[in-house]
Amino acid sequence: MKHLLLSITLVFGACLPAKAQQDTNYWHYHELIYKAECAIFDSNKIDAGFQYYDQAFNNFEFNYVHDLMNAAQLAHFYHRDYMKYLKRGVGYGLRPAHLSYIPAWKKMTVKKEFLEYFKSDDGKKTRQAYLATINQDYLAWLYHFSLEELKYRRSPDPNRMYEEHFAKWDEELLQKINEYGYPGAKIIGINDSLLYKNLNNNDLNYNQLVFKSADSLCLAPLKPLTPMVLETGDTIWVKDNTNEMDCPELSYWYLGQTAAAIYMVHNPCPFKVFLNIYDEIAKGNLHPREYTVLIDQSRMHTEKCDCGKYSTLFFRIGNFSQADFFKKYFMPEDETDALRKQYWIIPLHVERAKASFAEKYGYRFNWGMNNCFK
Repeated sequence: MKHLLLSITLVFGACLPAKAQQDTNYWHYHELIYKAECAIFDSNKIDAGFQYYDQAFNNFEFNYVHDLMNAAQLAHFYHRDYMKYLKRGVGYGLRPAHLSYIPAWKKMTVKKEFLEYFKSDDGKKTRQAYLATINQDYLAWLYHFSLEELKYRRSPDPNRMYEEHFAKWDEELLQKINEYGYPGAKIIGINDSLLYKNLNNNDLNYNQLVFKSADSLCLAPLKPLTPMVLETGDTIWVKDNTNEMDCPELSYWYLGQTAAAIYMVHNPCPFKVFLNIYDEIAKGNLHPREYTVLIDQSRMHTEKCDCGKYSTLFFRIGNFSQADFFKKYFMPEDETDALRKQYWIIPLHVERAKASFAEKYGYRFNWGMNNCFK
């Protein structure tokens, strides 16, 4: 009888669906996002596109918020379940305030529906789980690192100051990257002005840190800034327009999460900053577009950077307003697309179709530094 019960248990157990083992190679994630966007914007295969999106999101523990936001907008347009993407986004830092960046959703019920979920017990639990993943020490270090970098960039002799500090900065940043990984969204979260309040950590109040350092950052004498609380709960520091102040960095939008990328852009040769770039992308610490936008930026500094085999790499990532610059370093579109595909970045004609769709219907697909996440 025991043998019979064991046999039945084994047979029944074999019939149960096995829990899918999550992928850990984020090159596969980016390939699925690539296929999703090409299917929707190039082939008009809407169902296939959402299948690719769902595979990427379900197969990987970490998802990029901008991908979830883009999938949600498309699901909204094609009358699919957009809330499942927004709810999932809370687990990676998405807040109701972020939806205000999408013109089509400014006066729609989407924000209200999402706000209700965000305030629910499940939403609060998901938010807390996200906050627990943030490396606060690493993020605080980046904040102070970016302020130091900013101070020297605004000094009377920035080139000399940069040269004196490059070696030290390279070493410190490399040490952090080797210890924790590249400081991307997976490790330090996404831009969020309320983070310091949620974590009760004043070291993460970047606006206040900048404000306190204003004397050393400004070329003109410090003028008072007035805090203003928005309807979303965010606090911004408003400049007194009656006084002149040469401090454009003193704004809500200049946040420290991009500090490492900002530094690497100002460093004329990011190839020297770290070498394990493919591993960082594979781990999900760095997005391919983050890296390729740095290569594009470095293309403007070829006299300072011996790019070697990288000298022909020009991905045209970022703001398309730099059309004149692209013409100066012209490369046939098919060659550019071949290079982009090495990093699972959609072809330029799909990029243009995506941008056209966003403009026509009031959506937004471009995010991040130089709008590089398109």
